[in-house]
Formats: sequence, C-alpha cells, structure tokens
Amino acid sequence: MIVSAAFVVLVLTVVGVVFVVDASRDDQIAEGIRIGNVDVGGMDTDEARERVQRELADDVRRPVTVRYRSKEFVITPDQAQASLDAEGTVEAARRKGREGSNAFSRFFGGGDVEATLTPKVTHSRQAVQAFVDTVAKRVDDPAKDADIDIHDGKLSRQKARNGVSVKRPQLVASIRRELTATAAKGTVDVPVKVTERPDQTLTDLARRYPTVLAVDRDAKELRLYKRLKLVRRYDIAVGQGGFETASGRYEIKEKQVDPAWHAPNSGWAGDLAGKTIPPGDPRNPLEARWMGFHDGQGIHGTADIASLGTAASHGCIRMSVPAVKQLFRQVKVGTPLFLQ
Repeated sequence: MIVSAAFVVLVLTVVGVVFVVDASRDDQIAEGIRIGNVDVGGMDTDEARERVQRELADDVRRPVTVRYRSKEFVITPDQAQASLDAEGTVEAARRKGREGSNAFSRFFGGGDVEATLTPKVTHSRQAVQAFVDTVAKRVDDPAKDADIDIHDGKLSRQKARNGVSVKRPQLVASIRRELTATAAKGTVDVPVKVTERPDQTLTDLARRYPTVLAVDRDAKELRLYKRLKLVRRYDIAVGQGGFETASGRYEIKEKQVDPAWHAPNSGWAGDLAGKTIPPGDPRNPLEARWMGFHDGQGIHGTADIASLGTAASHGCIRMSVPAVKQLFRQVKVGTPLFLQ
C-alpha cells in the first residue's frame, strides 16, 4: 500500500509538472512554424509580433489592378485601408502549434510542428465597395449600334456593342481575395453581365447600305465601298478656294444621264448665269452623268482631264467620263456619301 501510494503521488506530481510546464509555454510558438517567409518557431508571441510586423508589413500591402478591355483601374493599399494583422497572424501561429495535441504530447514529444501560415491582412470592405462603384461608372455602358463614318479619308466601322454592367458583388469579392492572398496575381478581370443587345450590327448596315461613297478632298480621291469593303478608287477634282466642296455626310439625291447645266446666278458663271445649257453644248461642263448630293453640288464627268487631282471646280466633284459612267451604274439614289 505504501508503494502504491508513493506511485500515485509520483504520477500526480508528474502530471502537475506537465501541466505547469505546458501552461508556462502557452505564449510560445511551436518550433517549425513559419509565417510567410518568416520563421517564428520557438518565439513568444510578443517577439513574433514584432518580427512579423517588421518584416512583412510592407510586403503584404500590394495594389490590385482591375482590367476591362483596354481600361485599367488600380486600388492602392491606402485606398483599401489594407494592413497586416500581426496580432491575429501570430495568434493563429500559436494555436497551430497546439492544435491536435495535448499537454503530454507537447511535453514528451517536443511539440514541433511543420507548418507555414499565410499572413492575415485586414482591409475596409466599404473602401473596396466605393472603388468598385467608381469602376462601374466607367464600365457600365448602354448598347451601341454599329455605325460608319469617315476618318482620315477612309471609311471607319464602329462595331455594335452589347450593353453591359459590372457584377459588383463578384468584383468586390475578387478584389478582397487579392488583397488578402499571399500568392495573389495582383490583377482582376471585371466580371460583367449583358444588359441589352444592339438594334443594328455591321451586317445590318452592310445590308442597308450595299454601296457607300467616301471623298477625301485632300487626297483628291473618291472611294467606292461595297458591303463596307473598299473596291475602287477614283481620281477626282474638288472645289477650289472660295468654292470648296462641302464637307459632311450626305446621300445621292438625284441621278441624270447627259444632264443639262442650270448655271447658277453667280458672278463666276458670267453671261451664262441663270441660264440652262443643254447637254452636248460645249459650254456645258457636266459631261455624261450627274449625281447630285447637296445644294447644287454633285458628281459629274468632265472633259478637262488635266484638272483631276486638283482643286479646280466651283464645288462639284469632277471625274473622267469613263469613271463617272462606271460609278453611275453602281450608285442608287439614297447612297450615302461622306465628304471629308
């Protein structure tokens, strides 16, 4: 009985020692634990917090770039109010060293744990939401119909675009993941949803306008487009100084074969002012064909071939007779005409 009692006392003493020692190590992080690339094994929590703050605080504060097509938006750590939660990170490391074990296994087994923890980063959800609202104002867009125009003397095509709006909750969640993840890419693609479809596509325009004319006054060139594709270029003459061919967007309003010339009541017409000169009359400058488009201006043939490539007319567009006949066959009333 004496021996048994002594054994019990010994056991209780050992248990007491184990619990006392374990309690004294409660503030210590187990060997083998790292936070990011910082080894905190064997440190007490105060020491670990100081080291983690010193070595990781700047590394975990990273900007996040948000992309949509050619647009980019950047939320900085300061905007997101992002900062390292050193205390929470170290506490997680301390708990990691004690999870799945007890005082005896830690005392007799040494308590070593091989583990690497991700630093905890805090940020303001409200700040991220405000940033996403700003992005949405730049990205949200109604549907756009296809259109055609002239730039630098060439036909440009504006493609139809769906109306879109940003999926804000998803974007907020993606940015928050990037702000807190150690191995983050640092970039997020903006998720969008289609809100409406365009009424008119380039295919619709090609059907609606099978032929389009574009005039480059500087290059003295008329371009013929079929189904919005360039098929022919023509040398032309345009209006001289004081009688410039009007720039703008027009359409062919009338077509005539062997047109008469209704001379304008203008000083440059001389004795012919206000008169109608019949076709075939050598005083009639309108050769072969006429395609009127704006305020007495039109496209016509000319016998003065030397004037092509110059600014020589009183506002009309001159072409060679073979060229104007060829163009005439391909143009209908209502054909769009762009003059630049």
